[in-house]
Amino acid sequence: MFENYLIDCCAPTLASLKSGSLFCCKCPSDSSVEEAVAEWNDGFAEYGLSMCILRRTATSALIYVYRYTSLARTLTDPEVQGFLSSFGYESCLCCEGCSSAECSIRSCLDHLMSRLSGKEPDEMRFPHEIGIFLGYPLQDVKGFIDNNGKNSKYTGIWKVYGDKDAAIEQFEKYRKCFSVYSALWRSGKRSIYQLTVAS
Repeated sequence: MFENYLIDCCAPTLASLKSGSLFCCKCPSDSSVEEAVAEWNDGFAEYGLSMCILRRTATSALIYVYRYTSLARTLTDPEVQGFLSSFGYESCLCCEGCSSAECSIRSCLDHLMSRLSGKEPDEMRFPHEIGIFLGYPLQDVKGFIDNNGKNSKYTGIWKVYGDKDAAIEQFEKYRKCFSVYSALWRSGKRSIYQLTVAS
């Protein structure tokens, strides 16, 4: 379960080019998606990769795949912390070098899950700060929110409001990664684990 999604949606994260990726898979309420996530986590542990269910409905699951060290580094950035604090993440964040980085990540993901579930007062169904968890530049995440998704300089994997040239270069790296990973996996030459870079 999930192999196609991992290749088609998460290749740059598997390759350690991107801190996180999302995919939504259809699954009935009686499916073993939780067991599948646990199995993948066991296999991914040695690569510094984790997977969690951000939102579960009766028919689907939103799965987040992320690089532990990369996300921890992002969450200790003072500018990112200031930005996320405005969305209620302040109690989740810890300082650089804090021994509770794992706790911080878990707390932030729990808060993100709450935001995705609509349990927050503003009933936000898809909170746009999720871009931070996906490795999007802070300036682009802020720009998207401030402009209601309009007036971007460029649109690729995300909408660009900051450095257009750097984003285009990054998009090209991701495009090549998707192409190479897809070809290797679909030809049977590499397994998902063989395509996962350790961090």
